[in-house]
Amino acid sequence: MIFPAITGGDAVTPVDMISRTDGAHLSFNPGRIDPMNLSFENSRKPLAAEFMFRGHKIFVIANHFSSKMGDDPLSGNNQPPSARSEVQRHSQALVVRDFVSEILKTEPDANVVVLGDLNDLPFSRTLVLLEGDLLYNVLDRLPPNDLYTINFEGNSEAFDHILISKSLEAAIRDADIVHVNSGLADQASDHDPVLIRISFS
Repeated sequence: MIFPAITGGDAVTPVDMISRTDGAHLSFNPGRIDPMNLSFENSRKPLAAEFMFRGHKIFVIANHFSSKMGDDPLSGNNQPPSARSEVQRHSQALVVRDFVSEILKTEPDANVVVLGDLNDLPFSRTLVLLEGDLLYNVLDRLPPNDLYTINFEGNSEAFDHILISKSLEAAIRDADIVHVNSGLADQASDHDPVLIRISFS
């Protein structure tokens, strides 16, 4: 894995896409996506990075969308429960999707990976907005009884995701959630890792 020699960004300057003779590149590597956008107020900002692997360029966008803190409990008195936090996640998803769209406008066959703790379910509005018609969620490959990465309020749920651009779909060889934390007494984290294996052959 090669990290191209492009100057890294800072905490407040947004990363942009630039077009060169060899395709799309980040203006900073790594760089923050629209870090001053109000969608990310009191929340972690998405980080975009550009890598080269065996001659293939890959853009990776790491995320940690706003948490569900402040939402009504799933089994609480208020039914249906209020999910006030999802409004911010919807907005964050649109910002990241728009950035992915800029990558693919500059280089239509670009290899893009969007991943992280998105704090929402595979069928949620957050994921629908993020995917649009640009990205594919590798969790869709897994059987329903395997679709959990965290135990949240007593429910086994999938909050952690890996989404890929269409150019990478044929390259996926394996996708898995490694259940080494969720539901276990001895935990390194309260989340289980999501893994994919890609072959560029």
